[in-house]
Amino acid sequence: MVGAIVVGACSGDDGTTGASSTTTTSTGGGAGGSGGASTSTSTSSAGGSAPNLCGNGVIDAGEACDDGNQVSSDGCAASCDIECGFLCLEVNEPCIAGFHGVQCDSPGAPFGQASPIANVCRVATLSVDGTHIALSPETTRNGNPIHLDAMFTNGQNELLGFSGDAQDIAAGSQLSSIDPVTGVVTPIGMSLNLWVMGAAMNDEGELWVTVFDTYEKNENTEVRIAQVDPTTGAFISGPTPLTEGGQPVTVWSTHVSDVAFRHDGVMFISANAPGPPPPEPVSRYLEVDPTTATVLSSVDGPDDVYAAGIVFVGEAQQILAMDIRGVDDVFVLDLSMPPTLDETLLYPDPIPTNSGTADLAGCSKLKAEIPF
Repeated sequence: MVGAIVVGACSGDDGTTGASSTTTTSTGGGAGGSGGASTSTSTSSAGGSAPNLCGNGVIDAGEACDDGNQVSSDGCAASCDIECGFLCLEVNEPCIAGFHGVQCDSPGAPFGQASPIANVCRVATLSVDGTHIALSPETTRNGNPIHLDAMFTNGQNELLGFSGDAQDIAAGSQLSSIDPVTGVVTPIGMSLNLWVMGAAMNDEGELWVTVFDTYEKNENTEVRIAQVDPTTGAFISGPTPLTEGGQPVTVWSTHVSDVAFRHDGVMFISANAPGPPPPEPVSRYLEVDPTTATVLSSVDGPDDVYAAGIVFVGEAQQILAMDIRGVDDVFVLDLSMPPTLDETLLYPDPIPTNSGTADLAGCSKLKAEIPF
């Protein structure tokens, strides 16, 4: 099926927005992944300025979406900007709750050294109800394959993350903007000489990340957190060691440590127990106070889920988790139960790569539209 994904609208100081519509392939059933799209160019009035056409069901100049109304909180705002946590797939159709994922091929042994080949990463655009998935080509930066991790969505529904050259580990990663349709990654700011492995932005516009000194090294590693300037990629505070009960939080394998904010603004980090395997270390979900870099509470995950990426949905303890143990599926977990898998997977193996790293990116306002 074919649908139009409209993403990446960013409001300017004058209230104007940029807009684009792209045709891509969608798999899965249900509404939101089918139908064509049309665009038209607005006409200027006699005074030389374009009339306000928001709500006419056509994406006119200056609009990022148009669902045929001027009502906010339905995905397409009264200003025809896409609201955080939504995908607007078809012109004049309701927007749906959605998020993004990324998965990269393993760099291969020996871990912690320059990879013999560049990573191959792909970005997925996913709906929360499980009906829509679209994949980008492999991610590139300046025309070259690039590793991508620690994705997040900002308040303007722009997709960002931290990219780095797996063949130049010492340079670390850097803040980058991401086109989820083309896979093109555009750097913002300087390389950090550190690897950012998880990231999320809260409703106040604060960007928090997890940081490691090494990349893809199979060993126990201490987790550090930091607040980052979302426009320059520079550290505002930290990196600071994360502690639990007065002891550093230590995980096995550095690529399992994502960040997510619950609907009430509480920060969580996905981690795992120290190693080495076998058996595989149990995944853990840590409630964190970022101001003190301390763990307030923790929940152990199911034995068969090794969550590399997490996103909260709805006004509950419900999360989506990308598993990198065995087949790389996206599961629904409930942290209040303690976690149990739903009977049906949300997405079985959504990105066809051998996962060296994986991540999920969403908005703290992501709606709960999970159909089971």
